Amino acid sequence: MKKCVECRSTDLAHSKEQLPFNEVALVEGTLHRCNSCGATYHDFSRVEELSREVAHIIARQEERLLPEQIRFLRKYLGYSGKDFADFLAVAPETVSRWESRQSPMVMQLSTEKLIRLMAFTETPLTAYGLDKIRSQTGEASKPLLRERAGHWHLVVGGGEHKVAL
Repeated sequence: MKKCVECRSTDLAHSKEQLPFNEVALVEGTLHRCNSCGATYHDFSRVEELSREVAHIIARQEERLLPEQIRFLRKYLGYSGKDFADFLAVAPETVSRWESRQSPMVMQLSTEKLIRLMAFTETPLTAYGLDKIRSQTGEASKPLLRERAGHWHLVVGGGEHKVAL
């Protein structure tokens, strides 16, 4: 039996309503209202799936990202403000300005496209080694691939690793 988080009463009223979700969406969910103390709180089911759907909807929209959407996508991707700034090679203050409601700074379109792509793939770009790219003047090494049993394998230092597609 559910209890009020404030007074622990079990005298709760429940209603389906459109509720705010992380300041970026309205979601039909359950609103609990305590008949004893008047406290209210939301209840969303399958929050991880809901977060993924909201992130994909935001990434798909044609309008530029709003500050609260940038904050939502950053958190959805698992970055703190400082880690996000480090990853994008910007100052932490820049991330704060992108997410500011008072006087938001417009994010470069290329950065916004990157964040949207990350939200769709749900793969941190560190998995691709993009955060370790060095500037170099020579040619990049060419990968050697070998087909085995209907799959491509990357040959590295004499060993083979199946290529994940």
